[in-house]
Amino acid sequence: MNILGIMSGTSCDGLDCCDVDININSDYQLKYKINKFSTLQYTDSEKFFLHSLRENKKYKNKKHETELTKIYLKKINEFSDLKKFSYIACHGQTVHHIDRVLSNQLFDYRFFFDECNIPVVYNFRENDIKNGGNGAPLMPFLDWLLFLDKKKNIVTLNIGGISNISYIPKNKQRDKVLGFDTGPGMCLVDMACRLFFNSRYDVDAIYSNKGKTNTNFLNQLLDLSCIKKAPPKSMDIMDFGDNIIDELIKSNPRANNYDIVRTFVEFSIESIDYNIRSFIKLNKNDFELVYSGGGGEHPLIKKGLIQRGYKVRSISSYGVDSSTKEALLIAILGACRVINLKNNMPSVTGASKNIVLGEIYSG
Repeated sequence: MNILGIMSGTSCDGLDCCDVDININSDYQLKYKINKFSTLQYTDSEKFFLHSLRENKKYKNKKHETELTKIYLKKINEFSDLKKFSYIACHGQTVHHIDRVLSNQLFDYRFFFDECNIPVVYNFRENDIKNGGNGAPLMPFLDWLLFLDKKKNIVTLNIGGISNISYIPKNKQRDKVLGFDTGPGMCLVDMACRLFFNSRYDVDAIYSNKGKTNTNFLNQLLDLSCIKKAPPKSMDIMDFGDNIIDELIKSNPRANNYDIVRTFVEFSIESIDYNIRSFIKLNKNDFELVYSGGGGEHPLIKKGLIQRGYKVRSISSYGVDSSTKEALLIAILGACRVINLKNNMPSVTGASKNIVLGEIYSG
């Protein structure tokens, strides 16, 4: 089936759109062809609006959900002629997540359908939570599909706003797959860059390379309960809010801005390393660490992982474009929902059983 996968992450950089032909059978043999992919950047005003939905709890107002969906529609119509798709799968914008309690993704599916008259697949987390799971992370399902034919242990690492890993054992048994968030990816680094340098990112480590790690504060960060908690677990960028920067400045008044950015980079590296060592428990020679996401190309993060003894490899070396991965995931989850193929991962989320995620609205 030809399906459009739509994903907008917590960093609110842009809307990922993936036009893909998908064929997946009851044995989970996946074939796909990406026809077109693009990230349509949000304007500054759109980005401000999306961030404000979380921070000011505007998401509780239905009109803001519709306004967000109008932004999606505008971007999608720039991307492609919608009439060509059999289905559109949309994750929506995450505005609130609490493990095993709720996960709110804004998306006015009725308004969307009325505008484009194409069946919409949405709400990919709620059913997992209803069955005792966290509703997150979703990516291990795609990682399992992508590496089913590889006869070796794989640990995938996606570094976006939050870092998450998937462990795919070489026997590929579904109930042995692990996946969980490890801590911040780039959310704290990006936040500090915006605050101190009026810059969106630490491109090529331009700021962090000028700083030194504040060891005392790094150790405080690594002692956060969400970092040390055993999986299943998931996190939200709101777990790493402005209060962390405020606390760092108050407790370390002599720390300069470059030191703060460098400390947050090291926090991302150390929290990834801690979680792999503590909960995957494999010899570093016994698996590949396959990275994706924007943070995977950060020079200091990549260097730090190599220095810690990991065999680091980009997912692009397996023929998967890192930038397409999240929207591709949503498209595949949508395709599974269309054919009623169970697409959650109980060993990852803690759900009580295998179930179908997603709902379909067709008027």
